Amino acid sequence: MWHGAKLLTAMYEHACADPLVCDITVEDPSENFTRLRNFVDALKCSSLPSFQPDKLKAGFSKEMVSEAREKYKVTAIQVRKIYELLRLRATDVSNKEEYKKYRLEVKRRLNIPFQKEKKSLQKLEKFLQPQEYEAVLQSKSVDNQHEFLEKSFRDVELEYRKVIERLSAHIEV
Repeated sequence: MWHGAKLLTAMYEHACADPLVCDITVEDPSENFTRLRNFVDALKCSSLPSFQPDKLKAGFSKEMVSEAREKYKVTAIQVRKIYELLRLRATDVSNKEEYKKYRLEVKRRLNIPFQKEKKSLQKLEKFLQPQEYEAVLQSKSVDNQHEFLEKSFRDVELEYRKVIERLSAHIEV
């Protein structure tokens, strides 16, 4: 394990030993720190029963969140990212159906802000003239949303693959 990972692991162990610590968060982490954190969290969570390949393929669960939070004080959002990372690692990307299920699940998470925006637009409709509302809708093109989701998914997958490459040196498949 590299020095940064050892240092972060030591910090986690110290924080996890303190009963007053609820979870471990990082405010505005750099890209490199995020990758390091993902590596350390994936390495730790990969040993948990709820993060075994058969459970990963069954989908994200509350059990994953509670187990990772209880044992390692990982935030729910971070647990979701680690699930996606380890799920990609357990997914046979040459199996189109299996990979498609994975891809759609990640895109559902990435689509959450669009769903919230959709609800806001529905509320906005009550206060705008029809032509004003139509102009707002046109600026929120479905094609743009699909392009954004596809690009976001590719970016996420690339980052996860970098971590998976490092994990392969540390954990058995």
